[in-house]
Amino acid sequence: MTLSTQAPMADALRQPTSAARSLAVAVALVVLGAWAAGRARGEEKMEQLLPAKTAGWSAAGADRYYTRDNIFEYMDGAGEIYLAYDFQRLLVREYEKRAAPRIIAEIYQMSSSEDAYGIFSHDPEGQPVTLGQGAIYGAGLLRFWKDRIFVRVLAEKETAAAKAAVMALGKSIDATIPRAGKKPRLLTALPLPGLLRESVHYFHTQVSLNAHYFLADSNLLNLSPRTEVVLARYLRNGRRVRLLLCRYANAVAAKAAFEQFNRIYFHDRSAPKLPGRVEKVERGEFVSARWDETFLILVFEARDPRTCEALTETVVKRVREVFR
Repeated sequence: MTLSTQAPMADALRQPTSAARSLAVAVALVVLGAWAAGRARGEEKMEQLLPAKTAGWSAAGADRYYTRDNIFEYMDGAGEIYLAYDFQRLLVREYEKRAAPRIIAEIYQMSSSEDAYGIFSHDPEGQPVTLGQGAIYGAGLLRFWKDRIFVRVLAEKETAAAKAAVMALGKSIDATIPRAGKKPRLLTALPLPGLLRESVHYFHTQVSLNAHYFLADSNLLNLSPRTEVVLARYLRNGRRVRLLLCRYANAVAAKAAFEQFNRIYFHDRSAPKLPGRVEKVERGEFVSARWDETFLILVFEARDPRTCEALTETVVKRVREVFR
């Protein structure tokens, strides 16, 4: 009895039924569709973005690839910054030319165009150039972003020929990225009058905030990968003030951050009546905090309370125009 029942089962396992074959075809179609969708989103092989030669320089050695798991093998502490922008993959290719500086190209793929812009905004120092969706060049280093791609091209020594090669390589990469991406929507909530554009940084977490403006050792604002933050400087009455605009996943999270900021930053002074307050702090400067549904708006280094209040009210108005 046992042998007679097992043999047909073995045959059934060796010979798929029509239903099993149909399921296999369906799975294959799903996989093929996912692959096609990935291609449509720009998930081409990263090496296709880089030419074999540029302005007399030729690719030398094997390409190197890095992911979230081994990014620290290529860079030390800076890896934390890239991970904070949801870095996915990195391709590194070196170019050489006899009796000329080596050129290194780095292609970073982020999870979104917003984060590609974000990592570009992390270090905006340099001279703007027309490339991609935003580019900066300085001291042999070209940086730009386009769609989900952030690019760094570095000449180990800046010469006229090396600079021309770096720019030619950048233009080649730019032309190979098939589409543009979206900037973070939160940027449109920044009032334009008085904005110092080179001061704008977009990020998510405490690691990035501390790199630009130190508030506390602890995560004072409860920042996480789910929060969106813009830090910018404004010129108000001849003085530069800082604006920190945070967008949370929900109003409960934003209110909790507002309350924690008041409790810790203002050293347990009497709790304010919602939604905001202005306080005088060290060096005679003024700081303000305002909660508005899913947003927390902070102003630092102001000369007087009115500066805090005026800038905050302008931001609140813009936020409501953009997001509601």
